[in-house]
Amino acid sequence: MAEIKGILIRKTGERAEVKVDKSKTTVTGIPKYLDCWCPINAKVGDNVGVEYQELEKRKGQLIIYGFPILGIIAGFAFGQSLATFFHMEPLWFIVGGIALWLFIAVNYVRIFKRDAIRQGAQPVVVEIDVPEMVIDLNDKPAEEAK
Repeated sequence: MAEIKGILIRKTGERAEVKVDKSKTTVTGIPKYLDCWCPINAKVGDNVGVEYQELEKRKGQLIIYGFPILGIIAGFAFGQSLATFFHMEPLWFIVGGIALWLFIAVNYVRIFKRDAIRQGAQPVVVEIDVPEMVIDLNDKPAEEAK
């Protein structure tokens, strides 16, 4: 069970803003609004549970160093494919493809470092709270009540 409860008020990609319901939250000293990772399929207006999670150091390093290498490989393959498609000299297509994909990978790593690595433990939306449905078996349908 999540230690922080709140309502999801804004979602952009995998980032979400949660308004904390302090009456249902067990953690003290947290702000009224949390900027969280939201890897689950929560929608705006859902009651959600949030936990603080730490990123493993090896996983973080794998992303930081692996993504630029994958960007170079993807850029090379992309440039080679474009050169083959247009029947042209592949050198400039490969250089352009590597520059494009490396820019994308480095930009992602920069955002990842800013959000995940530097903050240490960060809030993550881990569950959607569904309101409990109560069924009273003693209630009679409207037609029988007449």
